[in-house]
Amino acid sequence: MRICLVSSSFYPATFYGGPISATWDLSKKLTDEDIEVFVSTTNANGNRKLDYLANKFIKKHENLFVKYYNEQILNKFSLQFILGIWSDIKKSDVVYIQYIFHYTVFFALIFSVLQNKRIIVCPRGSFSTFTLSNKSPVIKSIWLSFFIHPFSQKIIWQASSYLEKQDILKRFSKARVEIINDGVDCLSFQNIEQITRKNIIQQFTKRDFSQVSHLFFSMGRLHKIKGFDVLIDAFALFIQDNINAKLLIAGADDGVKDTLLSQIHNLKLSDSVFLIGSVNFEDKISLLSNCDAFALASEFESFGIVVAESLACGTPVVVSNKTPWRDLEINNCGILADNEKNSFYHSFKKIVEIKFDKASIKNYVKLNYDWEVIVGRFIKLTKSK
Repeated sequence: MRICLVSSSFYPATFYGGPISATWDLSKKLTDEDIEVFVSTTNANGNRKLDYLANKFIKKHENLFVKYYNEQILNKFSLQFILGIWSDIKKSDVVYIQYIFHYTVFFALIFSVLQNKRIIVCPRGSFSTFTLSNKSPVIKSIWLSFFIHPFSQKIIWQASSYLEKQDILKRFSKARVEIINDGVDCLSFQNIEQITRKNIIQQFTKRDFSQVSHLFFSMGRLHKIKGFDVLIDAFALFIQDNINAKLLIAGADDGVKDTLLSQIHNLKLSDSVFLIGSVNFEDKISLLSNCDAFALASEFESFGIVVAESLACGTPVVVSNKTPWRDLEINNCGILADNEKNSFYHSFKKIVEIKFDKASIKNYVKLNYDWEVIVGRFIKLTKSK
């Protein structure tokens, strides 16, 4: 089987966060099952371009090839993509499209329909209330009505969670929607070196504190949807009784870094809360494995891959109830908090008092979100009637 994966951006365009890593991992795992994956994407990486040649498939892994089409207008237009995608689709058995609101989606979708290809679309949060109501909502409504709706019943929709399935069906009630979550390579998160809280803080902030009583970690692009302001406000309450606690926030700036820095300064948290920028995979594992808890206050997550990664490390989480992780507490993996500062504050207090079983947390992820499980579901979807 040959899959044409169409995405507006692809690894190593890590500016766009977790979905890039998840799509990269899925692609590699599919090729391990003797499936050919040919990725048609652009060279966009935030406000920069990746340094790859256009109009040529580059071998990135066994049976995995990527063509980075050059964009003449960054994040908006690639003539090479429009001229080349027809041929990429024609050579494939299945077309797998990521996202909704991008020109690459429209051309991939209409060309796939004209060629009568099996089409799977993963919208990655595009149908959430937050996404539809922010940043050009009228244009998004027109886009869905004229460019997506006519083909909606020719698509197999892949929802990353039950929340995303609900969102898709609100818009297209007769659509076929299957839930297949993102996955985690659980083995990659095991047997990580244990580092003291003090040394972790020193490594990522270059600051030396005599004592670090608790260490919380959060991660994501610095965008308002991620709710880092809520975490910081909650942490300001937490350190009143835990003066030696620290909060590290990793991620590239996507519009709110200066605002968050001002908030930290105004709350007098400069010795307690740190924005540490982007981190590589190894550093992410180290942070997730050695913090007391991972925290995420997003206004919306179609899945939240970093939550699964934290759990794969055996580290409990405190996450917003706007995310799909509703079974955390039932499985003794963490706490679901209301998305406001007082709820997160009380959750911080509670999570450091609970004795979590790391082995049980890891087993929960292994059984539900390991790539071996997820890839099996995805392959079944590509072949289903």
